Amino acid sequence: MISPEQDSPTDFAPNNFLISFFRTAKAVLFSPGLFYERMKTDGGLRNPFLFLICCVLIHTLIVSLFVRNQNIIAFNVINGILMPFVTAGILFFIITRLFKASGTYEAAFRVNAYAAATALVSWIPFIGLFLQFYRFYLIAVGLSRVFSIRVSRAFLAIVITVIIYIVVLGPIMAQILGTQLPTTAP
Repeated sequence: MISPEQDSPTDFAPNNFLISFFRTAKAVLFSPGLFYERMKTDGGLRNPFLFLICCVLIHTLIVSLFVRNQNIIAFNVINGILMPFVTAGILFFIITRLFKASGTYEAAFRVNAYAAATALVSWIPFIGLFLQFYRFYLIAVGLSRVFSIRVSRAFLAIVITVIIYIVVLGPIMAQILGTQLPTTAP
């Protein structure tokens, strides 16, 4: 009999696509500590990026069955594929500069890419918000493992990243949507 430790994947393997994809998604979603503990922190961005793309495309295909607005669908794909790169960069900067931990951008990206497994089920009505918080948890567990920091510091790095997104992207989104942000002056 194979123990869970032996059965847990260390990286998505595209050459064994379906089996590896589902095993990786299952390990990330249901055994994140073990998965991130054993995850390769080097070896290139290709495999985690392919995993990320698959998760985003599956999510988008399912959402497109219910949402007919092509702009929302396109935004979903672009956001789902590009933002993990940006998020990994911000988190890497915070963790290595502010918390003085050692690690690589690649490790931060791998954590973010594999946490995209939540996209496989986040389309289900009413649980999408819960799954976003679960994704934060997955990222925090992953960052704590690959950068050898406390989970509380990883969560703090995530909170700082969310604040950066709100401050930077909030006004841009308001401009795109044509709304005004509240001001303190009359």
